[in-house]
Amino acid sequence: MMSINQIADSLRRGERLSTIDAIRLWREAPLWLLGELAVERKRQASGDEVYYNRNIHLEPSNICLFNCEFCSFRRREGDPDAWTMSLDDVEARAREMQGSDITEVHIVGGVHPKHDLETYCAMIRRVKGALPNVAIKAYTAVEILYMIRRAGISIVEGLRRLKEAGMEAIPGGGAEIFDEALRSKICPDKCSSEEWLAVHRAAHNMDIPTNCTILYGHIETIEQRVDHLDRLRRLQDEAPGFDAFIPLKYRSRNNRMSEIGECSVEEDMRMIAMSRIFLDNIPHIKAYWVAYGKPTTEMALAFGADDIDGTIDDSTKIYSMAGADEKPSMSVAELEDLVRGAGFVPIERDTHYNAVVREKRVVEAPKAEPTPVVVAPEPNPEVKVEPKVESKPEVKVEQPTKETNKKEKKSMAKTKAKAKEGVKSFYERHHIISHIILIGIVGIALIIALYIGLKIGTRHGNTIAVPNYLGMSVDDVRTHAKREGLEIVVRDSVFDSDVAGGVVVDQLPKLSTKRTVTVKPGRKIYVTINAYNRRMVDVPYVAKQTLRQALNQLERAGLSIEKLNYEPNLTSTDYVVRQSIEGREISPSTAVKVPYATGVTLGVTYRRDEQYTVVPRLVGMRLSQAKSTVWDRGLNIKEVIYDATVTDFKQRREAKVYKQSLHPNAGAQRGSELTLYLSCDMELVDSLTKISDRDARAYEKKRREEEAEREAQLAKEEAETSEE
Repeated sequence: MMSINQIADSLRRGERLSTIDAIRLWREAPLWLLGELAVERKRQASGDEVYYNRNIHLEPSNICLFNCEFCSFRRREGDPDAWTMSLDDVEARAREMQGSDITEVHIVGGVHPKHDLETYCAMIRRVKGALPNVAIKAYTAVEILYMIRRAGISIVEGLRRLKEAGMEAIPGGGAEIFDEALRSKICPDKCSSEEWLAVHRAAHNMDIPTNCTILYGHIETIEQRVDHLDRLRRLQDEAPGFDAFIPLKYRSRNNRMSEIGECSVEEDMRMIAMSRIFLDNIPHIKAYWVAYGKPTTEMALAFGADDIDGTIDDSTKIYSMAGADEKPSMSVAELEDLVRGAGFVPIERDTHYNAVVREKRVVEAPKAEPTPVVVAPEPNPEVKVEPKVESKPEVKVEQPTKETNKKEKKSMAKTKAKAKEGVKSFYERHHIISHIILIGIVGIALIIALYIGLKIGTRHGNTIAVPNYLGMSVDDVRTHAKREGLEIVVRDSVFDSDVAGGVVVDQLPKLSTKRTVTVKPGRKIYVTINAYNRRMVDVPYVAKQTLRQALNQLERAGLSIEKLNYEPNLTSTDYVVRQSIEGREISPSTAVKVPYATGVTLGVTYRRDEQYTVVPRLVGMRLSQAKSTVWDRGLNIKEVIYDATVTDFKQRREAKVYKQSLHPNAGAQRGSELTLYLSCDMELVDSLTKISDRDARAYEKKRREEEAEREAQLAKEEAETSEE
């Protein structure tokens, strides 16, 4: 294994960094060395230039089919702060920018369950019609996959239609982290990493340039980051087309992962530097200033970044809803000052990284008033003019003062010139040390600003213990919350005939048995109440998509699963082909309302070689989580049985599974039924969880042995067939 110095020497020789060496360099190299190596790679790619553009973002909706753990942007339909722009709204926003200097419109948003491919194409055409000379960079791979699957066409055909509508490039969002195990924890509803890569591969082969990203700073490891970068580098080798890589920092406010906090500025710099060092075939590394803030972005330019994005014009909410700048906007002058402040040359670019040359306006200087010429009279030889003699005191005092002032000014000018020359010389001779000193100064300023901000802006030290509102009427809750300086938002309602209407049955933030949960004054507390009457909801059409996406969409609509009916298919497994409610077939044009929590029957496919699924371990889960897990594995729930410790609605919501009728990790035919047993006796649940874990390991071993036997039997049968 190479030492850090040997790795650095190989990089200076222009050699490619291996994944093993990347992990070691990331963990062990001093920050200054990473900065030096990254800047060397940056100068090879783009010299002293740093790019920016004039752009706006369009975020048509924050209503999203998917429910990622890290997302602060996503809302459900009906939430008070949810929005959806109509096509007319989108066009009106584009027309507002007519006559401006922007060169790009960036369109991304939530995966709206009611938007299809034609909606997205029409959106592009509306923007292009209003701004014909502006490039449109539109839709993440996640959005594209959803619209294409819903249309029932291939990726290539879907991209072709988007390109014909006016899409010129694809942004890099939705990649998150490629490790599937981690992906299943933080964004289980989204497409797989291979599907994300497939969209970008197809785009590159169609000459559609794209960007790529990583979401870092949450629960991922260094190894998972390097694996992510390696997959991007390999795709770029295979099918070039990535213009820029954008490390997206996880911001922790207002999402379900908030308690993990955020990574340090030092870790941000390591991420930027390692991106530049490792991704030797991707031309540009972007420090997205909206995510980092201006001081950290300027610092990132000393660690290999050569792009900072654009003017934005307060047109994106994705990061501001997660705790970044609430109104992100920078003028061209501010962007250029930021770049020059870091010692680089600002270059305005278009979407394709071509330099934008603009004609400078020549402003004619105002004409100065002519200076009056005083003509002295010619001397008369006949008239003797006595010379005027100044008094000695005036000569002695006044003249030396003028000379002294001149000398002092000259001396000060020389001193300033020498100091400036000395600083310039030091910077040229000690480039890295100069940047480290700059980083230190900026870091100290950040710490001071953060301390003052915490004291003034966030009411540091002023907290309120979150009250327990479960079981109280919503009117009493609002009265109490107002007295405590909190705000109550009813985010959802359920219906249970055994519970009075308007009673709070859930709240967020949730309470903890291990610690006191506190919030700042003025914080919103989101509550779920029992409805006064069972409300009616629209039934969405969920066929022609994966089972996971269909489950997600039904959950958002307030519906559940009655039954999963599996049928064989030659091409796919867990693909929904039909749906029905109470025996009534639902088509795309069917408009039907049903009571909240009604069960939907889905017809789902399986390939014959994937007839069996693995039974999940459900012990220790609450019922809602257990149901979702069961359906996601292609199984059905036959019955739910509560023990004597569960007597009311509140306890039913708190109860956990202590037994399941099918053994965890055993194989079961898709569509099989299982019974769940729940209790509020947590000691019972904990003890049986340990037993369940032991049984799960035993059945995992048994299942693998059975699979090995089946494979051996199949191989034997194939061999006998070939001999015959």
